[in-house]
Amino acid sequence: MHVKVSELVGESPDSWKGAVQSAISEAEKTMNNIVAVEVVNFTANVENGRLVEYKANVKIAHTD
Repeated sequence: MHVKVSELVGESPDSWKGAVQSAISEAEKTMNNIVAVEVVNFTANVENGRLVEYKANVKIAHTD
């Protein structure tokens, strides 16, 4: 089995978990057999002292 790793950024207005899931959902559109995800970094946009958009940089492992 050959494993490939792709890096993506997921975004969510609600949570970092949602941002990770967003990245996985987007990856599923073009990648087969996703087997793992590594969260590399969490960031967020802030407006008027409030978090308004959560972002997750992830590495997604998938097989052919």
